Amino acid sequence: MAIKKTTTAKKAPVKKVSTGMTISATPKAEMRKWEVESALSTLKRAEDIRKDKNMMRDVAKLAQEQMSVLKTFSK
Repeated sequence: MAIKKTTTAKKAPVKKVSTGMTISATPKAEMRKWEVESALSTLKRAEDIRKDKNMMRDVAKLAQEQMSVLKTFSK
């Protein structure tokens, strides 16, 4: 009788690469920090938009157009 040879597939070695990122406090705290920074940026941008008369005129025009479209769905 011949001896049956069994082989197992060898896995390729895994290289660990550093991304330069550090793990900080908690994911929840990081998410909250990002949300606060985003909100601040949004408020700054909103103030700039409000000061731009031409932009506000165009925004009002677009808002009116969109309201007209929405009214057709509410009937």
